[in-house]
Amino acid sequence: MSRPESSPSSGPDSLPPCPEYSRTPGQPFPPEVREHALLLRVSGMKAKEVAAVVGCSPECLRGWMRRAEHEGTLPEPPAVEPPAPAEPAVADDSPAAPSLPQRAPKDPGAGLGAHEEEAILEYKKRHPSMGPAQIRAQLKRFKGWRVSVRAIARVLTDHGYELVHVASRPKGEENPQRFEAPHRNALWQMDFVELRIGSERHPLLIVMDDFSRFCVVHVLLEQPTSEDVVEALRDAIRRHGKPEAIYTDRGGPFLAWHKPSSLGRFLESELIDHHVSPSYRPQGRGKIESLAGTVRRELWDLVHFECVEDARAALAKFFHAYNHRRAHMGLDGLTPADRFHGRWEEIARHVQAASRRRQGAVVFADGKDGDPFVTEEGLHDGPVEVLRLVVIDGRMELRFLGHRVDLGEVKP
Repeated sequence: MSRPESSPSSGPDSLPPCPEYSRTPGQPFPPEVREHALLLRVSGMKAKEVAAVVGCSPECLRGWMRRAEHEGTLPEPPAVEPPAPAEPAVADDSPAAPSLPQRAPKDPGAGLGAHEEEAILEYKKRHPSMGPAQIRAQLKRFKGWRVSVRAIARVLTDHGYELVHVASRPKGEENPQRFEAPHRNALWQMDFVELRIGSERHPLLIVMDDFSRFCVVHVLLEQPTSEDVVEALRDAIRRHGKPEAIYTDRGGPFLAWHKPSSLGRFLESELIDHHVSPSYRPQGRGKIESLAGTVRRELWDLVHFECVEDARAALAKFFHAYNHRRAHMGLDGLTPADRFHGRWEEIARHVQAASRRRQGAVVFADGKDGDPFVTEEGLHDGPVEVLRLVVIDGRMELRFLGHRVDLGEVKP
């Protein structure tokens, strides 16, 4: 992103022009640009005019001003000629107006601690496309902190990040219909994403569970073929069980029937239903499209890969973090793995209990986030219940990793 050209009337003639710069969206502004914006602001230029000259938003400029005032680095305004002496005031016998009460001093204990600001900036550095609401979900899920969206936005703007507001409702739809599968493996969504590696383009196949947003398999291919889709499905079924149905677009690899190894014949033999979206109507595939956009923003737009091996290793690391170490806004701040493995109710209760201790957030400053269910390391830090045999209302159930098997009525 290049700096917009400013007109000669945008600021005082005595001040130097804004330095040339280029930046990638989501990255902070250079320090010299922020200093120039502060100098224009204290010289008397309006906030909207300064924002137009520098290329930032007024909210971002206000954040720079607050930070400079707090640190005592606000530049001095340029010297101006003293005004002419005013005429002596005429004596007025009317009573003086009552003085307005001064504002109460700011409570220093109401702000964020240094460790909280560091955590916010660390999440923004790792995920440049995340906004304040998304970062708030990460802090609540993995740190047990209840931090307001406005406080996170202030920290980001004070450190030079420009906030981007994205509408949550699709354009052209007054009341969009929202759908979610009733349970895991009820419906898997599949789609191809074209990614550039070196000078070539490669298709990335993503298969996602609709109920949990859990990526059950991803494969970087040379060409999109129906046989490769079948092999990916076989691998996903071996790891996570068989889906009841899949949902795809009308792409050729998804509708192929001409070979015994084609996807259509494989689904027929496995008794898996195949739902296809109508032509030129992407509605209904928003979850898989959102995941594809996240891959582009947080991986492909930041790193350029020259070989397929490096790209596959980076994708494996990205999807593992997406499934297990990233709170999802569409899942009430839980991770896809929380839902897919059937532990979301227990983790939700724990996160709510931990986040209520807001004033004691300093306890988590050493990086030890308490219960192993809350940490980013997942369930590897503590014991995991794998198998349980329970009796409920006279019926015996076998529970294995979130699955329930009814063993029948218990007879005396």
